[in-house]
Parts: sequence; C-alpha cells; structure tokens
Amino acid sequence: ALKGVEKPKGYWESLLFALIDGMSEELEIDRNDLDGTIFIDRNGLTSLILFDTVPGGAGHVRRVAEEECLREVLNAAHSRLARCTCGGKEEKSSCYSCLRHYQNQFCHDGLERGPVIHFLKKLLS
Repeated sequence: ALKGVEKPKGYWESLLFALIDGMSEELEIDRNDLDGTIFIDRNGLTSLILFDTVPGGAGHVRRVAEEECLREVLNAAHSRLARCTCGGKEEKSSCYSCLRHYQNQFCHDGLERGPVIHFLKKLLS
C-alpha cells in the first residue's frame, strides 16, 4: 500500500490483475476461484485486497501470506507480463495474454503492463 504516490490511470487495476493472474498461474488455482478489489481509505492509502471466491474460502490467499510463496507469485506475475509483447517497447498496453480477461473488461482501456513490470522488477531486486 502506498500513500501520496501519483500513479497513472489504471495502475492499481493493472497491478491487481497481474497479482491475481500470477497467483492463479504459480499456485495452479483456477482463475475463477480468485478475485480482488482496490480499497482507498479516507487518508488516501491504497490497498489491494485479494480473496477466494469459493464459498467459505479455500485458503488460497492465505497461502500467499507466506514470504516464499509471495515471492513466487510476484515472480510469476512479472514473468507473465514481461513475456508479452503487446504495446511495443513502451509497454503501454495490455492484451488477453497478459492482463485482460472477460471479468475486467470494464477497465481494459486503462490496463498497462509497463508500469507494473517496472514496479515488480524493482520490488523483486
């Protein structure tokens, strides 16, 4: 969560969906069993909230709370975005191979893989 840091339109959505897709890929969880939302508190602190969509919860998100598992999920999210070629060198786009899917079509025009690639690379180094 970051406070007071200006991010481009669609940044938080791009990061959220990259993390969810990274979790799905790395932990071999059906993508439909995971989801998330963006929460901004009254002080401007932005948080990403991940959750299981399985009734009663399946414990998938709890697994990510372990440091080693979180690192693997972050690596998977970074790899997924980095291996895509949409948006050219500027990486100012997204596609159905990296960030887009039916459930997030409401924000497709704001999804960009570039800023998230750079953030994850910095976070993982």
